[in-house]
Amino acid sequence: MKKILVSLIAILASVFTTNAQTLATTTDGGNPLSFSVDGKTLTAKLKGNATTGYAWTCQINDESIISKTTDQYATNENNGQVGVGGIHTFVFEGAKKGSTKITFTYKRPWEIDGAGVRMLKVKYTGSKIKASEVKK
Repeated sequence: MKKILVSLIAILASVFTTNAQTLATTTDGGNPLSFSVDGKTLTAKLKGNATTGYAWTCQINDESIISKTTDQYATNENNGQVGVGGIHTFVFEGAKKGSTKITFTYKRPWEIDGAGVRMLKVKYTGSKIKASEVKK
């Protein structure tokens, strides 16, 4: 019975799987980065808390290869609590074949150095994005 259930779950998982490549990376100093790739689209999500003055920014080394289409912060459901964090979402689209890096920095506007830095190495083939995290 267990083998049948495991087989059924595996079959259902393969039926409902999309072409999206989802990668969740390790936490670096309390700044988790998760990202997914679906064809020409790369979505990166980073936890943050705008009530502290900190915000995620991103810098693309070569904006002719990929372009940022979405830069949005959404607060977690807070049930009336003050100071609740949220998720910062960045969405990028492939534009031209090539490779580049995206650097995400978590900092306050008046600070030079951030509280966290994460980097992605991105390759766009003309039809598909491939991405991996760059470890320091």
